[in-house]
Amino acid sequence: MSDSRRRQTYGFHGLNLEVSSSAAIATCLDSRFQMLPSNGKCAETLFFDFECVSNSKVHRVGKPSGQAKPFYQLEGGEASYFEAEDLLYLCYGDRVRVLCSPDSGVAYFSVLEPETENLWLATHLLFTICLVEILKRRGLYSLHAGGLSANGKCLLIPGTSGAGKSTLTVASLRANFDYMSDDMVFLDGRTDGFKVLAFPEEVDVSDETAAFFPELSFLLSAPKRCGWRKKQIHPMQIYGAKVAPQARPAAVVIPRIAKSESSVVTRMDPDEALLEMVPNVLLTEANSCRAHLDALSELVTSTPCYRLETGRDFDQLSVRFRELLCS
Repeated sequence: MSDSRRRQTYGFHGLNLEVSSSAAIATCLDSRFQMLPSNGKCAETLFFDFECVSNSKVHRVGKPSGQAKPFYQLEGGEASYFEAEDLLYLCYGDRVRVLCSPDSGVAYFSVLEPETENLWLATHLLFTICLVEILKRRGLYSLHAGGLSANGKCLLIPGTSGAGKSTLTVASLRANFDYMSDDMVFLDGRTDGFKVLAFPEEVDVSDETAAFFPELSFLLSAPKRCGWRKKQIHPMQIYGAKVAPQARPAAVVIPRIAKSESSVVTRMDPDEALLEMVPNVLLTEANSCRAHLDALSELVTSTPCYRLETGRDFDQLSVRFRELLCS
């Protein structure tokens, strides 16, 4: 594998994400962040350094000494927070190791070759955990949610993996909603006036979701990328969607899959909605955790919340979503 390294920069709402990596990792990140171009203007640069190693004995990242506590359920791996040093340590067996200093805005990745087997772990799962914690220290609070926009208003679809966020995102894109994300947005607490910031990536699509929509039938015979759990589509290429960089939250719709054909939307108590969102808060540094929880609390108390029992009437649902944004 070539030792050549690449350096690229992406822009995220006034911050630069600068990455140093191998060509293979750079290609993966370029695909992921192609809708986050850097314009060179930023308040701060966050740095992510990826290095590939030939065997587990020469990993460049080691676990810090001292007392640690788990802060994320990483199946098959470890996610530990060292409070005294204010460091995150992430590992997935001997495949990928990460050391992140959230306050400094720096993360170091050590990726075991062959790189292709570990690309998704390094550039998606573990990268995202670090980015979420780094941004939390800067007043940007993650929400595991799809985000659609119309007329400057945002409809949020929070939920865990498997709740149907991507299916509802695709249904909304077909109905000409503007795109913010299919999986994660950020709540901006830096300025006056609460707003949602887009985190636009390719939409992850399962075969089940692809089967619902005729224009995605080509995915059913397409192979997954090595290490990827789903297949990806570009919302602009497939649906001609526009990215809405930011919007005011107007409705929160928390879905769960129903067995019926018809969907049902009912008003949801804010406290119940907050309980569904609390797992978004990574339990690390106390002050930033409290601020993240406060942001989620402000969201559910200032924005109407709804429970969606999701059927298969996706065209009708997109109409209902527009009604919620206008109510």
